[in-house]
Amino acid sequence: MSKGRSACLFRGLGRDGSEPTEDDFRSMEILILFGILMLVLFTGLPVFVTMGVMGVGYLLLTGQGMASLPTVIFGSLNNFVLVAVPLFVLMAQILSRAGVGADLFDLVHTWIRHWPGGLAIATVLTCAMFAAICGSSTATALTIGITAIPSMLKYGYDRRFVYGLVAAGGTLGILIPPSGPMIIYGAITDTSVGKLFIAGIVPGILLTLIFVGYCLFHVRTGPGYGRESPASWSERWVALRKVFLPMSLPPIVMGGIYTGAFTPTEAAGIGAGASFVICFLIMRRLVWKDLLPIFRETVQTTSMLFMIIATAVFFGQVITLNQVPQRIVELVAVWDLSKWTFLIFVNVLLIFLGDFLEVVSIILITMPIFLPVVVKFGIDPVWFGIIFTLNMELALITPPVGLNLYVIMGLVKGSIGEILRGTAPFMVLIAMAIAMVILFPSLALWLPAFVR
Repeated sequence: MSKGRSACLFRGLGRDGSEPTEDDFRSMEILILFGILMLVLFTGLPVFVTMGVMGVGYLLLTGQGMASLPTVIFGSLNNFVLVAVPLFVLMAQILSRAGVGADLFDLVHTWIRHWPGGLAIATVLTCAMFAAICGSSTATALTIGITAIPSMLKYGYDRRFVYGLVAAGGTLGILIPPSGPMIIYGAITDTSVGKLFIAGIVPGILLTLIFVGYCLFHVRTGPGYGRESPASWSERWVALRKVFLPMSLPPIVMGGIYTGAFTPTEAAGIGAGASFVICFLIMRRLVWKDLLPIFRETVQTTSMLFMIIATAVFFGQVITLNQVPQRIVELVAVWDLSKWTFLIFVNVLLIFLGDFLEVVSIILITMPIFLPVVVKFGIDPVWFGIIFTLNMELALITPPVGLNLYVIMGLVKGSIGEILRGTAPFMVLIAMAIAMVILFPSLALWLPAFVR
C-alpha cells in the first residue's frame, strides 16, 4: 500500500486529529508489528517458534534474504558469558537433589521457631538463602515449598497466606545472585554480569526484610497460628553443621566476583565443581546413579533457554536491521518523553507482559527495543537491570502465566484462585520495592561501585 493510500486510510488518526505524519506512520508500523507478535504468542505456540517465525516472516515480507540466519543464531550462543547458564543450572540441580533446601529450612526453623510467626519468617529467610545458591525462582519455590507448606499448615497458618508466601519467596531466586535472568540480561545488553549480581544483593535483602515485616504483621492481625518451644543449643548446632559446607558456596562465588578473582562464568564453574565435591564426595548425599537425572534436567533446562535466546536474538537482529529501535528512539524524541515517563511506561508494560510471558522471553523480546532508549536517556544499565528483574519477580506471581503459581498449585493440588488471592498482598510489596529502587538508585548502585 502506498503512502498516499495509507494516508487516506488513516486520515484523522494523527495525534491532533489531522492527516497522519511520517512519525504517525512509524508508530502504526511498530504497533502493528508487536500487535501481531502478541497475538501469535497468545495462541500458545512455544516462544522460540513464535520468535523464529516472526523473524523469518518479517524478512520475507520486506524482501530481504535469509543468508545471515545461521550466522546470527550461532553468534547469539557463541558468548562466553552464557557458559555460566548451564553451570549455575547444574549447581542448582546438584544442591536441590541433595536435599540442601530442606536442610536450610530446618536450620532457620530450629533457630527462630519460637519467634512470633517463626515458621513464616523461616520460610522467607530460607528462600533467600537457597536463592543465593540456586539462581532459579521456580526451583526455590518448589524446593522450599515441599517442606515449608506442610509445616505451616500443621501449625494453623492460613492456607492462602502460606501459598502466597512460598510463591513470592521463591521469586527471590532471580534477584539474589546468582541469577539466570541477570546473566541473560547482561549478555543481551553487554552489561557486566558481575556488577548485576552485586547490584542485586541490597534490593534482595530489602525485599526479604519487607516480606519478613509482612509476616510479623500478618501473624499479629490475621488468623491464629501455632507457637513452638525454643530449640536447644545442641539442636541448633546440629542443624548448622548440616548446611555449613553448602552455605560456604555463596561467599566463595560472590566473593570471587566482588574481588575480581574470577569472572561470573568462572564462578559458575567453581560453584558447580564445589557443589559436586560437597554433595557427592564429602557429605555423600548423592551417588553416581544420581548423575544421569541431574545431567538430564540440566540439559533440558539449558536447551530450552538457549532455543529461546537464539530465536529471540535473531528476531532482535531483524528489527534492528529494519531500524525499528531507532524509530522508537525518534518517536521518544518527537513525543518529548522524560526519563521518568519512560520508566513508568516500562514498568506498566512489563507488568502487562508478565501476565502472558515467562521471564526469559520478556527479557529477549523487550531489551533490543528498550536498550537504545535507555542509552538515549543516560540510564545506568545496571540500575535498569535491577528494576527489570524486580518486575520479573512480579511476573512470576501474576496470572495466567506466573510460573510460581503453578509450582504451588502442583504442590498443594489447590485452586489457582485461592493461590492468587494469597499472592495479592505480595504483589503490592514487590511493587513497593520497585518504587523504592526507582526513587533511590543507590540501593542498587552502591555496592557495584566497589567492584573491580
